[in-house]
Amino acid sequence: MTENLMYPQLDPTPNTLNEQFITVYKKIEAFANRKFNKTGKYMPMSQLTDAIMADIAGAREYSTDFELFNNLRNMMQHKMSDKYFVIQPEVVAQIQHVYEVLTKPLTVGQLFVSKVIFVPEFADFETVINLIKRHHHTQFPVIRNGKFVMRKIITANALVHALTESEKPSVSRILVHSQAIVRFIPASASIFEAEKILLDEMKLGQKSVVLLITKVTDYKKVRPVDVIGLINIADLPQILAKK
Repeated sequence: MTENLMYPQLDPTPNTLNEQFITVYKKIEAFANRKFNKTGKYMPMSQLTDAIMADIAGAREYSTDFELFNNLRNMMQHKMSDKYFVIQPEVVAQIQHVYEVLTKPLTVGQLFVSKVIFVPEFADFETVINLIKRHHHTQFPVIRNGKFVMRKIITANALVHALTESEKPSVSRILVHSQAIVRFIPASASIFEAEKILLDEMKLGQKSVVLLITKVTDYKKVRPVDVIGLINIADLPQILAKK
């Protein structure tokens, strides 16, 4: 008989499954209390759940799960509940997954670290073309005075528009046509925070959004060495796959 690889850690006896569910539920409740309950007084889980949904990026994806978890918890308040029903392994696995997402979310620094290639603000056309040929992409953040990262980026769309005006447009001319939104995001931010930023900008009508992942949180003077990765809308499927 083949071992169930999806839930190998779960003991299928009724009491164990129910107890495992309650254990994880209480861990979520304790986490929410630490994060949102500053009064020291009792706060019902329904209120804590609302706070989780409002404050933690990605949590709304599990609103239906939280409704199920809370209902099951309420049913299990009855002292004879173990005789009435048994929590299924997939429910225990799901509440554990939700707990992991809430308390130890995958960060952008873990998932999207990559080498970022920069282009000087006043570079010529040949420099841009050589970078495209060498690295096989068309998104290059721009640096000023060789020291600081600007909130501007070369894009394929901007390059095409610039070429309609000149055979060899400079970086400064290409940037005139760049409508991309460039924002910084710390490496410690969760992938769901990145997703929210991208989706919020898209809702505002932005077609091109780029997040530069930084090792620093002071964005006044970000240096090229501080940038350790790049995220754009094309990365959304990779983020969604981690939910």
